[in-house]
Amino acid sequence: MSNTIPRTHQDVILQAEIELLKALTNNDKELLEKVIHEDIVYTNENGETFIGRNKLQINDMKVMNITFLEILEREINIFNNVAIVNTLEKRDGTFLGIAFKANYRVTRTWKFYGKRWLLIAASTVLI
Repeated sequence: MSNTIPRTHQDVILQAEIELLKALTNNDKELLEKVIHEDIVYTNENGETFIGRNKLQINDMKVMNITFLEILEREINIFNNVAIVNTLEKRDGTFLGIAFKANYRVTRTWKFYGKRWLLIAASTVLI
């Protein structure tokens, strides 16, 4: 008999969030492909919308390179097979070769597909 405690959907989403943030700061494209839906919709802090994983700025280190990311606040809300995660994040990195250091409010939408949660939408606002 196993002594492991069953994980809740909140626990699984939190783990997916941790993997996503680790992939972002390590520029781990393989891990990003595992947690981001291929048809993701992303709106950045400039109001630009990108559709599709291959269109994301995180796929090109010459455009976006996040070197530090700290979660200051996180709230997870689950609605059946959809989870909405709101975070306040402190980020450092470069954008088009220019260093940045700022706080962002980020909303991420995760959807349960079969056996795993995938990121299907995200929106970032500069604070």
